[in-house]
Amino acid sequence: MQKSLTKNSIYNIIYTIANILFPFITSIYVSRILLPVGVGKVASAQNIASYFVTLAALGLPSYGVREFAKVRENKCERNKLFTELFFLNIISTTLAVTGFFILVAINTGFHGEWALYSACGVAIVFNYLNIDWMYMGLEEYGYITARSLLIKAVSLVILFLVVKTEQDYVLYALLSSLATGGNYVFNVFHARKFVKIDFGGIQIGRHLKPVLLIACIIFLSSIYNKIDVTMLNMMATDEAVGLYSYAQKIINMVLTMASAVTVALLPRLSYYYDNDKEEFYRLLNKGFQILCMMTFPLAVGMVLVAPQAVEFLYGEAFKPASLTIQLMCPLILIKGFGDLFCYQLVYSTKNEKIILPASTSASVINIIANAVLIPVLLQNGAVIASVFSELVTNAIQFIYMKKKVQFRINGKAFITGIFSTAIMSICVLMLMQLKFPNTIGLFVEVICGVVVYIAVNLVMKNVLMLELIRKVKKKNFYNFNRICK
Repeated sequence: MQKSLTKNSIYNIIYTIANILFPFITSIYVSRILLPVGVGKVASAQNIASYFVTLAALGLPSYGVREFAKVRENKCERNKLFTELFFLNIISTTLAVTGFFILVAINTGFHGEWALYSACGVAIVFNYLNIDWMYMGLEEYGYITARSLLIKAVSLVILFLVVKTEQDYVLYALLSSLATGGNYVFNVFHARKFVKIDFGGIQIGRHLKPVLLIACIIFLSSIYNKIDVTMLNMMATDEAVGLYSYAQKIINMVLTMASAVTVALLPRLSYYYDNDKEEFYRLLNKGFQILCMMTFPLAVGMVLVAPQAVEFLYGEAFKPASLTIQLMCPLILIKGFGDLFCYQLVYSTKNEKIILPASTSASVINIIANAVLIPVLLQNGAVIASVFSELVTNAIQFIYMKKKVQFRINGKAFITGIFSTAIMSICVLMLMQLKFPNTIGLFVEVICGVVVYIAVNLVMKNVLMLELIRKVKKKNFYNFNRICK
């Protein structure tokens, strides 16, 4: 049975808020305990481990979602597909785990931090149980949200209990790995409700070509996303890595907020592309409207309040990260729109082959730019390289997809987003001239900015915002009638 897209979106918004709120609380606490150097050490080790996590996943997070969306109504096909992909995952994870621990053993640069790298390596081991692709393909967003909330709450409590001093960075890294693993343990026990292992007529080989293609694409994409931290670790200091990683954490939290609804569209876009082209284009247009309404104010607003936000969240030690965040803000727009048009659209229409040349180009550009800029500008050089390479890969994919899929850009939604953001920015800049104390000023500027932005959108009759208000009113009226009865 097809899930309600509205319910899935609501679940995903809750899930997104949790993904923003818990890292937000964690980062505030950890930044003051571990300081930039400790944060940098953990970020460097997690960065190395993340390459092997990507290898272990073997493209299944994207391929599995798409394939399960196709067979969700057929129990026999579901069981067969699950068995095939699950065993592919076991093989790839075994290779990744072996490769990581060989690297740690033979690399003399890691010898002083074996405990730290082993703690981060635990996340690779837990990938044996990673079957999130099944739940997303079946659109089980309610379960995903409930599971995530529970694990995050428990992890946060343990963090406060065990991470007490600057020397506890290994414990922090281990706890991060265990939090990921906790999600996957729940997955396996809950999976019996939907699938079972069935060896009858399985053909693992039929998945190798598309999975390996997607794996190559994702790995190359991960290079230009992760090489910044890797090269910073090689060419700069732990402090520079810490400043960069926390700036990146803030931008990723904002990006998560921007894609709260659109991220739930991939299974449905895949389904509609094969079965209902009209609904496919309608859904794509709605995703674009959502991004116009959210990414513009978030990107510009973050540029304006970055210095106050850093001081409030992380303290004086992280003050140099303010400029790093401001330079990183274009990624909110580039990755926000890229997620819809250069990820979800590409995979749902089976045009993922374009990602390979696009990611390769971006990776080469990023490595060259990092080599030139990091020695001079440290973490800010890495940001400039990352923004430019992200722009390149998304531009290549967008131009390609515009020829393959005849979608139209909603000009009214675009103009409304730009104009509303401009008015909001003027109001926030005027408030900044009043020189409120940092914390008070930050909250006043954010609240007033949100109110002004919503007001301007309503005046301009933003279709999406008016639709949301109608749905909320209708829901409240329905609930009121139920209470009265």
